[in-house]
Amino acid sequence: MVERDFRASYEQDGLPPRAGVVVVGAGITGCSIARELTRYTHDVVIVEKASDVAEGTSKANNAEVHSGIGEKSGTLKQRLNVRGNLLYDEFVKGLNVDFRRQGLLILVTPRTLHEISRKYMPAFLQRLITTRLIPRLIVKSGNKKGIPWLRIVDTEEIYRMEPNITRDAVAGVHDRTYGLVSPYKLTIALAEHAVLNGATLLLGTTVTGIRVEDGQVKAVETHRGEIETGIVVNAAGVYADEVADMAGAGGFKIRGRKGATLIFDREATREYVRGSVSEFRLTGRRKARSKGGGVMPTLEGNLQLGPTALEVDDKEDTSISAEEINEIFERFHYLLPDFPRESVISMFSGVRAASDSEDFIIEASDKVKGFVNVAGMQSPGLASAPAVAEMVMQILHDLGVPRVKRAYYKNTRPAPKIFADCDRNEQERLLQEDPGHGHIVCRCEQVTEADVVNAIHRIVPATTMDAVKRRTRAGMGRCQGGFCTPRVSEILARELGIKRIDVTKKGPGSNLFVGEAKSPAEKPVIATGCEGCRDDT
Repeated sequence: MVERDFRASYEQDGLPPRAGVVVVGAGITGCSIARELTRYTHDVVIVEKASDVAEGTSKANNAEVHSGIGEKSGTLKQRLNVRGNLLYDEFVKGLNVDFRRQGLLILVTPRTLHEISRKYMPAFLQRLITTRLIPRLIVKSGNKKGIPWLRIVDTEEIYRMEPNITRDAVAGVHDRTYGLVSPYKLTIALAEHAVLNGATLLLGTTVTGIRVEDGQVKAVETHRGEIETGIVVNAAGVYADEVADMAGAGGFKIRGRKGATLIFDREATREYVRGSVSEFRLTGRRKARSKGGGVMPTLEGNLQLGPTALEVDDKEDTSISAEEINEIFERFHYLLPDFPRESVISMFSGVRAASDSEDFIIEASDKVKGFVNVAGMQSPGLASAPAVAEMVMQILHDLGVPRVKRAYYKNTRPAPKIFADCDRNEQERLLQEDPGHGHIVCRCEQVTEADVVNAIHRIVPATTMDAVKRRTRAGMGRCQGGFCTPRVSEILARELGIKRIDVTKKGPGSNLFVGEAKSPAEKPVIATGCEGCRDDT
């Protein structure tokens, strides 16, 4: 009953006429800030143009909570990365999402040195530098950045930790603070927690302008109407520069930087690596403006390789070319020489929001009072989210948001019950409560009809195929939706009270079907060639 009561404010037909604070963007950054805001005030509105939260970069990254060891010293994102990582255990408390510190193994190999050094430097000197000097420098650099629990490991321990790694490794450094989290499930949880604490979430709502009078924010204009407010937090991701320009509070540009990642069948690659692994390179093929990527598990047991880093003009370009796929295989073949590359089941890409300074932009505008930019949130935006929310709250307090926490605040967001994640006793109880759990609609991930129905009627409802996928994993298995797509779409149409041909992949313009088949079965025809049909895995 509690969830239904709070969904009423979310599902209203009209816009709220006014709000204390409007947050533009419902990615990991915007939802982290909104959740933190509700500790002090319920008068918060989140505006998102997509049909679900986490629809942009937040759904399409490698899910790692970086420690900050790969960031440039002295930058804002390096400082917030380190603090955000250390805050994560407290940050996720009460959200009922999985978070695991699996660690990062940084390998030092002969390739660590430049090829010219390898050609002309004596072998004994190369070995001294790679086995002794470089590992110590990595640890010293990390400690200087404030990263605890770094330690040098020898080859014997490396192969105990990761038996499938290249035998060329000569030394390594283990970073215990690295973590794994599902970025989209975390964003969903933050949004739901904010709504439970009084925030209003407006999906499918595009910001068209910011009304400013006498140098003060007065309202956010959307295609659905206007919301009066005195404070706007601009967390619009790749479009943060355009939203800032609407208010006359810009002066920076955001470039799109695409990163592609490959996902592998978990049955074929489970435990292939036990933690994240990357290779330390002083020079060479590592792309500029990228941490170089690595070999990473997911919380669900899949293996992923990537990401790449490619500058793109189109901020919506999430395509993946054959060249990008080959680049990933070629780059990581050295680390995993016996890797079963035929077990790849999907691939996805996300577009990072890179600022010209290559740093985060977090500040109250000195041009427009009440306008706060939170821009340039590329990697490590996920890891930095707790510290970013903390920093933004200090700015908002200075702008008039109460400094005293609310007496009435729900500390816990109820966890969704996913049938496959429960033990046998819990499954028996769920079956008695809802027979829909006895009907499997996704064989690969063992998703039940009741799982899908529950996702559709959550605090933040899933109203598209991708939204259901992010909450239940229906369509993320080996067959990539070949079995479950017709079944999930039928449930969506039934529960939303719409025609099946109106079911979409990710909102308006992405209809799943093109019409009715001319056959006795009268089943809808699935559209083919749908852009990005296999992304978001």
